[in-house]
Amino acid sequence: MSQNNKIIIAVAALAILVGAGVFFSRADRNTGPATELVEDGVALSATAQAVAAAANSGKGALETPNPLGEIVLGKADAPVTIVEYASLTCSHCGQFHRETLPKVKADYIDKGLVKIYFRPFPFDPYATAGAMLAQCVAPKARVHFLDILFKRQNSWLQSENAMEELQKLARQAGLSEADFVVCLKDADKLEGIRGMQSAAAEELGVRSTPTFFINGEKLEGNQPYAEIEKTIKRALP
Repeated sequence: MSQNNKIIIAVAALAILVGAGVFFSRADRNTGPATELVEDGVALSATAQAVAAAANSGKGALETPNPLGEIVLGKADAPVTIVEYASLTCSHCGQFHRETLPKVKADYIDKGLVKIYFRPFPFDPYATAGAMLAQCVAPKARVHFLDILFKRQNSWLQSENAMEELQKLARQAGLSEADFVVCLKDADKLEGIRGMQSAAAEELGVRSTPTFFINGEKLEGNQPYAEIEKTIKRALP
């Protein structure tokens, strides 16, 4: 990759930080009823409108759909739902995805008993970038892209240029270099991710990753498979 492209990627990463700061400064203010769909006289984005509509629907954070499009593994009619809040740079999250999730998939997801929703809870710019990119790749590729990011977590995070390595993985998932930069500058993507993260923190008390909700029952940390399986079995009809 050329030096110019490296600079572009660095600028895109900086945009994530600036955008996140803007989002949190806005989130701390009392802006009035969400139904107005305006803030300081400016119409809200489509993503913000979706978040506002969900807030007014009476649904909680777990039941509110991802405004950017769900990333879910499993059959829609599975009786047990797992919602995972994770950060792509969290080593415990990576361990869950590499070691525990394959067992859950083989024993429960592939049998139509469990479905798992992947929700972003990023703690740093690289995790935020990865979460945004996961929403930018084609819907059918999103679960696989997350899987690759977790499986190769040590490799891309510990490289000399993590953002460049992230761009290579995004390219393999179908995003061009231009798509990559556009995605990381997409304020709607950032707003949607921060909105989900804020709702999880405020409503559900999520403070660390991974945090799981298995049919609403909360499990914190990278629990051993036996503990997750025990909770799944309690939730099965």
